[in-house]
Amino acid sequence: MKKIFTCLVLLIVAQQYVVCQQTPLYSQYMMNEYLINPGITGSLNAIPIRLQARQQWTGVKGAPSTQIISAHSLLNPEMGVGGYIFKDKFGPISSTGVQATYAYHLKINQNVKLGLGVGFALFQFQFDERDLISIEENDNVLTGGVESRLVPDANIGAYLYSEKYFAGLSILQILQNSIGFENQTDGAITLSRQYYLYGGYKFELNANFYLQASILLKVVAESPFEPDINLKAFYKKNYWLGLSYRSDDSFVTMLGIKYQKYYFGYSVGFSFSTLKNYTHGCHEIVIGIDIPNKVLKSKSSY
Repeated sequence: MKKIFTCLVLLIVAQQYVVCQQTPLYSQYMMNEYLINPGITGSLNAIPIRLQARQQWTGVKGAPSTQIISAHSLLNPEMGVGGYIFKDKFGPISSTGVQATYAYHLKINQNVKLGLGVGFALFQFQFDERDLISIEENDNVLTGGVESRLVPDANIGAYLYSEKYFAGLSILQILQNSIGFENQTDGAITLSRQYYLYGGYKFELNANFYLQASILLKVVAESPFEPDINLKAFYKKNYWLGLSYRSDDSFVTMLGIKYQKYYFGYSVGFSFSTLKNYTHGCHEIVIGIDIPNKVLKSKSSY
């Protein structure tokens, strides 16, 4: 019964994943917001190179997994460029993509800047029937082949930032292209637009400690409204602990360390739903390096 229940859960979630969650899910977007907003390109006082790996629903075969490497930098005091490569896989469905971003930074006043960015992406979606298990022997529908499609896309974003606060708005998958595989009988999958609205504020407690509270709102067509509420506590800007609550009945704890120019973060997420009886949580690791960038004079809210 446990195996049957797990399979049913995966089938239900897989349908929602294909229709709604068409971009990778990140627990630690707060440590690399660049992945959800091209307006952030070049906003840091360094060149951040990040490598992220996420395993969702640990212990469940074929559960979603994601790997990403990203970097961005300021070319001059106004313009930044960047890019990332990612691979996302869930059972027989996988996507590999690259994105290049550009942002222009406007100086609102002495302490506040606004980054306006655009990203151009190319994705390869793949359906691998070798990862499917046929219930019936000699099923003629399953050929054991691999089908793939290349799909272009574009993203836009705005990012307002200062030492004390930040706010962002981004729209992903603007083109809403369709993905059609030869064996599909119910029409092609359409990539839905995804809207992210978020903001945060830093509360200084004393010379060594401060808190950063933030909220993220995600809206996707034909998908429930998804708010995330987050709180991070920093010690001397180099050590932090964080908590995050999601509307999908999950809870995330995270920690991070920054030593000189090196960066490490880890998070683990737990579900409050029935799925918690069949998995060991969701785990994510971020490692990176911040290369000094002499072009950027001002500081950001990170």
